[in-house]
Order: sequence, then structure tokens, then C-alpha cells
Amino acid sequence: MPSEKATGRVLLPDAVLPSRYDLRLVPDLERFVFDGKARITVDVHEATSDVVMHAFELQVSSVKFVPAEGEAMDAVSLVQNLKEKTFTATFAEVLPVGAGFVDVEYAGILNDQMAGFYRSSYTDIHGNKKIMASTQFESLDARRCFPCWDEPARKAVFAVTLVVDPSLTAFSNMPEKSSAFTTVGGKLLREIAFMDSPKMSTYLVAMVIGEFDFVQAQTKHGVLVKVYTPPGRADAGTFALSVATQSLDIYDDFFGVPYPLPKLDMVAIPEFAMGAMENWGLVTYREADLLIDQKTASGNQKQRVCIVVTHELAHQWFGNLVTMAWWDDLWLNEGFASWCENYAADLIYPDYQMWPQFASDTLAAALRLDALKSSHPIQVPIAHAEEVEEVFDAISYCKGASVVRMAHAVLGHEAFCSGLRAYMQKHKYSNTETIDLWNAWAESSGKPVKEIMASWTEQMGFPVVEVKSFAVSGSTAKLSLEQSWFLATGEVPEEKVWSTPIFIGTAASPAGGPPTMMSTRTHEIEVQLSADAGADFVLLNAGMRTPMRVAYTAEMRERLASAVRAGKIPSDNRVGLVMDTYALAKAGKLGIDDALRFLACFRGERDYIVWDGLSTVLVGLQKLLMGGAPEHVYNGFMAFAGRFVSISWEAADVGWAATAQDAHTDGLLRGLLMKMMSRFAATPAWLAEASRRFEKYVEDPVGSGAVELPDEYRTPIFQAVLSSGGEQEYEKLLSAYKKLVVSVEQKYVFLSLGFGATAALKRRTMQWAISGEVKLQDFFYLLGSVSASSKDGLDMMWAFFQSEFKPIQAMLQSSSPSLMDAVIQSSTAGFTSEEKAAEIEAFFDAHPRPSNKRTISQVLEEIRANAAFLGRALATDVAKQQFWDELLAALK
Repeated sequence: MPSEKATGRVLLPDAVLPSRYDLRLVPDLERFVFDGKARITVDVHEATSDVVMHAFELQVSSVKFVPAEGEAMDAVSLVQNLKEKTFTATFAEVLPVGAGFVDVEYAGILNDQMAGFYRSSYTDIHGNKKIMASTQFESLDARRCFPCWDEPARKAVFAVTLVVDPSLTAFSNMPEKSSAFTTVGGKLLREIAFMDSPKMSTYLVAMVIGEFDFVQAQTKHGVLVKVYTPPGRADAGTFALSVATQSLDIYDDFFGVPYPLPKLDMVAIPEFAMGAMENWGLVTYREADLLIDQKTASGNQKQRVCIVVTHELAHQWFGNLVTMAWWDDLWLNEGFASWCENYAADLIYPDYQMWPQFASDTLAAALRLDALKSSHPIQVPIAHAEEVEEVFDAISYCKGASVVRMAHAVLGHEAFCSGLRAYMQKHKYSNTETIDLWNAWAESSGKPVKEIMASWTEQMGFPVVEVKSFAVSGSTAKLSLEQSWFLATGEVPEEKVWSTPIFIGTAASPAGGPPTMMSTRTHEIEVQLSADAGADFVLLNAGMRTPMRVAYTAEMRERLASAVRAGKIPSDNRVGLVMDTYALAKAGKLGIDDALRFLACFRGERDYIVWDGLSTVLVGLQKLLMGGAPEHVYNGFMAFAGRFVSISWEAADVGWAATAQDAHTDGLLRGLLMKMMSRFAATPAWLAEASRRFEKYVEDPVGSGAVELPDEYRTPIFQAVLSSGGEQEYEKLLSAYKKLVVSVEQKYVFLSLGFGATAALKRRTMQWAISGEVKLQDFFYLLGSVSASSKDGLDMMWAFFQSEFKPIQAMLQSSSPSLMDAVIQSSTAGFTSEEKAAEIEAFFDAHPRPSNKRTISQVLEEIRANAAFLGRALATDVAKQQFWDELLAALK
């Protein structure tokens, strides 16, 4: 049985531990099974007659122990523990202490759950259905492929041999060492042995078998990189290849340790639950996150592929070379890679403006989730390894990245980098905890890093820094600050304090200088203003480098509004003001009427980064008011939103077609404003043009139609046309889908079909989603499109989820819990009443989902917070027609 250590972690006994695995796998892609043999080199540390390993969905037929000296011993008993996903091999005699081998023969299944050693189906360029096999082991699924000590600290060397059909390509983490023909069961097969891997964790082992084309290049530092694609689509891998080769060289220099493997393969997998997986030397990707057509791809597609590649390759060091000792430090992997994805992408493509986008994307996602009481600390205690599935979320990724960015700003680039290099050198090929990183940075910077950072990683939540008083005397502003725990509900259940870096910006220095540290509940600061002190402004989170909210006084808000109108505040701080204002209004710390008056100062905004935040606010308010506000309030908001969007559409002048002069963010803005026009300002003329382009697309979706309707705004056009059309438009789009073979193009259809104008079309979409015809990786997009389409669509989706709960559970079986998370969110997010929260809570009480418990609690908390927000909103001037008339007039 697994042993429980003093830490509370449930681990395998350490009487017998591995140092090397020699694996031989013979997969059968027709029968969807595989045979396996494992010789595991072990050290017996203490006398025992039991060897306990992880294994799941494996049929173990024999286990032998072979001591370094002496005769082999057969296990007399093999007992599986299905709950713990382990098996115990018991021997008649106590195993001799010292070196030895554990030999295991077993069989497994190539499942269709996108976990472990699994199969994918796809249609090739000739229309033939094909099967391939690949692996996805993080977090706990190496045990579905081979018996092992499936814990990150149990690193070992891996030597993999694959026996496959000679017509197929097979590869693993390391380059091929030898290849020879062999006969198995009367079939001529090819036996491929791969070189020994470095010492690594089980979850990073990878294998892929199938038919591929590839493109390749060598980095300046001499590493061979290949991007494997479906046959006939090699050109679609060239963009990712360029990003990868540049990234490896950047990271070599950044981490101070050369990439330690002789090759890097990146492979597009037809069915993939996540975006990508950082297996050492063999990174696997969802097709849409690796392959693009450079001639037609939108800026959004390119940026997505770029940051997924830079994220996964950062893991080759931070996660693979140096690995967290246990899952409670998952953020060391994901938070750091999420920061690195921006660092490397910014160096490769400076025009992407990744750091300004960080404020509207990564930081915004972190603060949104961490404002819930159902959030969790970055360093979350994990007792049983299965619990880690609940923390692959915006806290580990986005808040982790935000805290790393804050550390970079506080320490300075040189100390940040030198500390990282020392950390990598000291801990390479081993495991660490968060304190090891703090110690490295403390030594490089001379600063008390643990004292600064612990409040951000060890406690849940983040602060709101409220300006209690603001007084200007001459050219000096005196501010009295107070920090408290910020929750979306507005409540403060307990007092918390963070070591909060305050970066102060003014008109003379909008980016701010070195931070002022606020480590107590209250703090007094003085800020030097410009000669025109009466018109100057003060920003308290310049550059959005600290994960916090700021609540300004009314006078400071007015100064900031004037500065926004005058174009004196950088885009990252403008979006910060947008997001803070909305969050404070939702929490009851600012009236929604005052918040909307402030947001009106963004009239004519033309920056994509700022619009990323504005769109979040407009869509959020629409969903809120659509759910329970009086008709005149909803109509007043829609009139305001429509005019607000139209002004920016006209001011930005992005039009319907890209031009040679477009910057990267111009394309992103065009796509985003199309989404806003579709939702709030679809005039007859705009709809006519949308319909014309839609008709051109459905006539030839893989040729001229794709040019006429670019992918940067394909989804909002589909949604607008389906919403205003009928069954004919629905059938045309469905017919076009059947001609598409590229998953990213298919996704646009999946995101749109739920917008069919009738209840019958919405029901048809939901039934198709669970029919088995749609890939498991994509079905929840269809369900989400229904709930996103309208209030009626959300109600229908929730009713459908309840009625089809058992079939949906059966579909997902033992796949990643993230897929059920997505379905739960699609079925419930958007409700705004306590009654609906109680109904959803009662359903999950009757139908418990332990692996989705955290997501369910977060959804319920968000619904209740929105219900409280709606109640507060309707108690302000927002409930009066006069307010909307005046707000609309302010836009003229």
C-alpha cells in the first residue's frame, strides 16, 4: 500500500526504488492493444518481500526479481489496488538489499480517452481514415503505459524500444539508436531502439507512432529540430519550426545551461485534450496549437502558436531539467513557463506587444479566479496525487506567471537571471521546492526574497490597495493607502497583508521607477508631481506589474479620466484601469453607475490591448443584465454598448480587409471589434456585408471563401449570420464543415453552430456534440456555443446537461477532468440568480463529481457574486432611464 509521509503526501513505499527503465512495447493499431515488457533497475534499500508500483488499466502477467547476484525470483502474488492505481508483487522470500532488476510482462489498451498510451483517428488528404498512437502522461498516466514509480521525484533513465509496422514512423524522447526487422505473431515488424534518456520523471516519457511528414532546421547552437505534421501538410509546420529554433537559442542563453538533448521533435496530434505537453525532446501538440497556413493565418493564430511553442520549450529547462519535487509546487513548472512564453515571444516578435497584452490576458485571468473564496494558494497542499488535476488552472499558470513577473520587476533583470542560472546549475537533473528558487534569487539580489514572495505564493488571494486620502500641496501629493483582501463578493472575511510592491506612475514617468514596498495594512507615500500639479495624475500599479486591484478616490479617478482622454496613459495601464473599475463595481466598492461614467472616457479607443479589457466588461454586463434586469435597463445598456462599439469601429477604421500596412495588433483589433459589432452594433449594412462574405465562404471554404472571410473574424460572422438567419444558413455552414480537415478551421464552426436561431437547431447542435461523430477534444465547443448564444441557449444547455449527464459521464470515462470542467462551465457560467445557484448545487450534491469539485464551487461562487452584483447595480442610477440617456449623450 502507498505510504503516507510526515508531509501528508501519499507516496509509494521507498524500500525499493528505480534508477532505470528498459521498456519494450508492441502496439497493435488494429486491435487497439499493446504488449509490454519492462526491466526496471532498482535499489532495494531495506528488507522487504513486496514491490509496490503504480499501474492502471494494465494486465500484469508476471513479475520477477533478479538480484545482482543470485537466481531470479518469481512473485507468488500479484494484487491490484484499483482505488490507488497500484499493484503489489509479493515474493516468497525477502529481497536482498542492494541492486537488482524487476522484470514485468504485461498488456494494455490503446484507449480513446486522450490519456496514457492512446489512439487518435484522423482523415488523411485522400479521405482515408487512419489511426495513430501517442502518449499523454502528465500528471498520472505513465502508469497506463508501463508499471512504474509514477511520482515526479522518482527520476530515472529510460531506454525505450518500439516494435511497429514497418510502414509507420515511430519516435520517442531520444534519437533512434538502432532498427531491425523482427517477426511477432507471424507479422513482419520493425524493432526500433532509442538512445538512453537523461534522468527524468515518468510523466515526461513520450512515444508517437503513425504516418507523418516533417520540416526540420538546426538552431544556431546546433540542435536539430523537427516539426511532424499529417502527410501532405509539412508546410503548415514552418512557422512553429522558426519559433522553436529561435526559442531554444534564447533559452540556452537565458538559463545558462545548453539544451541537454541532441534533438527536439514537435508533433501535431489529431486528438489531444490539452494545448500541448512538454515531454522532454518530444513535445506533443493539439494540431491547432502547432500548425498554421502562413498565407491565410490570422495574427491571433500566429500569436497562439508562438506562445504555446515558447511555453513548452521553456519547460525543457523549468520542469524537465529541474522538476518540482511534488505536485504542490506545480506552479514552479507552469507559472514560470507562462512567464517565459511572453519573454521569448517578445524577443522573437517585438511587434506582438506581449508584455502590454499580459495585463489584459494573463494577469486579468489570474485576478478573475483568485478573487473567489474557492480559489487556492499558488503553493497548494496536495496529499493524494489525483488532487493535482484540480489545480491546472489560472492560479498555477496565470497567477504564477504574474508573481514571477512581479519578482522580475522587483529584483531587476540581472539579479533575476543570475539567480535562475545558479538555480539551474545547482539542481539540474534533480527536484526542487519553491524555497530553492527563493534562496537562489536572495543570493543573487541580496534581497529578502522569501519574505517578499511568501505572502503571494503561500496564501490565497491578492490585495486591493485603496487610497483613503489624496491631498496635493504644491507639487507634492500625499496618499494614505490601505490594503485588504479583495474578493469578488466585496466581503472581507479576514485581515490579510501582502508584501506589495507599489510602482508609482505620473505624467512625467508613466512607467514608474523602483517600487515602494507596502508590507503593512496601511502605508503613507509622497509623490512628486509635475509643474502643472493640478492636471497631473498618479498611477499606483504602473506597468501592471503587481497582481492587485487599486481603488482610487473620486478626484484621482477624474484626473485619470482626463489623462485617458488626452492619451497620456500607456495601454497596459489603460486596460488595468478598465479591469480594476469593473472588478471594484462587481465587488460593491464602486457604484456601477460611476464605473460606467468612468469607462465612457474610453470613447473612441483604438488600442487592441485596451479593447481586450473593454470587451470583457461589455460582454460581462450584457450577460448580467440579460439575465435579470428590467427591459428598459437592458435596452439602455445595449444602446450605450452599441454606440460605444460603433465609435471605435469608425475611429479605428480597420475595415473588413487586411492591408499591407497592418501591424500585428491591427489584425487582432479587427477581429475583436468584429466580435463586438456582431454582438452590439450589427446594423443592416454590416449584416448585409457579413452575409455576403458568409455565402462566399460556404461556397468554397477551403479556397476563395477562406480569403473572403478571414479566420481572424470568422467566428463572429458565423454567429451573427446564424443568429439572424434560419435553418438554411445552419445547413450551409454544416455542409462547409464537412469539407474542412484542419482542426482550427473546424473549431470556428463548433464555436458557432449553437447560435442557430431556433430552439430546434440548438437542440440539434447539442445532440450532435455527444453523438460520437465529433472528436472528444472538441465536443464541448459545440455545447458552449449554445450556452453563449442567448439566455434561452444557456437555459437549454443546463437542461440538456442534466438530462444527458450519464451519457456525458460515460463519454469522458477516465479522460482528463479538464474536459468535464469545460462542460460544467459551459452549462452553468452566465446564470445570475441565487435560485439557479441553489439548483445547480443541489444537482451536483445528488450527482457528485469529486475530480471537478473545485470547478463546481468556483462556478457557484461566481453565480452568487453576479446575483449580488445585479442587486447592487439595480439600486443605483443604472435603474433610471435618465442615466442611460445621459450616458449615451456623453458619447456624442
